[in-house]
Order: sequence, then C-alpha cells, then structure tokens
Amino acid sequence: KGKPLHPSLTMVDLRQRFADAYERYNDELFRHCSLRLSDRERALELTQECFLRTWEYIEHGQTVDDFRPFLYRTLRNLIIDEYRRKKSYSLEGMLEGREETDIEKLMPQDESNTLEAAIDRFEGSRALDALKQLPDPDREVLTLRYVESLSPKEIADIVDESENAVSVRIHRGLKRLRALLEANPKMS
Repeated sequence: KGKPLHPSLTMVDLRQRFADAYERYNDELFRHCSLRLSDRERALELTQECFLRTWEYIEHGQTVDDFRPFLYRTLRNLIIDEYRRKKSYSLEGMLEGREETDIEKLMPQDESNTLEAAIDRFEGSRALDALKQLPDPDREVLTLRYVESLSPKEIADIVDESENAVSVRIHRGLKRLRALLEANPKMS
C-alpha cells in the first residue's frame, strides 16, 4: 500500500472534494460519453462507472489533484474498453455469420446537435454530418475541444499525449473536416 499523497486531507475533505467534482462534472461527462456511444443508457452506466473507479482510487490512498482531466481520462479508458468489448462480440458474430462485416458499424454514432463552436464555424448540420465521417481520434479531440470546451492542455492530460501533439491533432482534424465540407458542398 502506498501512503496518501495528501496526508493533510481528511476522509471528510476527500469526500467533499469528490462530491463537488461529481456535481460539477457529471452532466458534462455524460454528454461527452453520449457523443461517443450510440447507446444513451450505456453512456450513463459508463459515466457512473467512471466516478466509482475514481472513488475507489481515492479510497486506496491515492489523490486526484485536478478532477476534470482525471475523470475524462478514466471515462476515455472505459469508452475504449467498451469499443473493444463491442468489437469482440461483433467478431464472434461475424464468425457465426450473424452480423455485418462493416467495421464502421462498430464506431460510435454522433447524434449530437450541441457542437456550438463547430456549428458556428462550419455551417451547422453540414459540420455534424462531416464530423460523423471523421476517424474517431479526430472526432474525439474536436469533441473535447469544441463541445466540452477543454483546453489543449486538458485534452493532452486526458489522451495522455503532449499538448503540442493534441494541438496538431486538433488542427489536422479541423483541416480534414474543412476538406470534407469543401468536397461535399451539398452534404446535409
């Protein structure tokens, strides 16, 4: 067992910090998860699992200095695990001939209409349609940046990359989004 990183905090203090983080970030995390998964109920379950795992981490003597990036990173890992689980089931189904082989069926559907910054920038529904066509890594950073309004530094903490790498991914994702919109002017 490791020693607590902040021995000056009591369990009551830790509970209060956790409760405050839950109140502050629960809706935001659920919205993010809903954008990444096509199943709203599963998004709710993963959001709750994210908080449960965070609390277990704290109970094991660890501390969380900044809850927002820690929670996003935890949720991101749960979403990745969910994709892997879906992929595993789908591969089993393909072997049995029950499911389609289109790998795109495994990717999340982005049914959101809350991409306010992207909508302003890329003509609304066209941007949403184009965003759905982007690979998940691009869609992820653009969603974190323009839906969740996270800074490149916060996104870097979540995806475990350097801030510079995230800025490059955002720039390239926007460039791909712009190219899709220019190549398909009638997209809607």
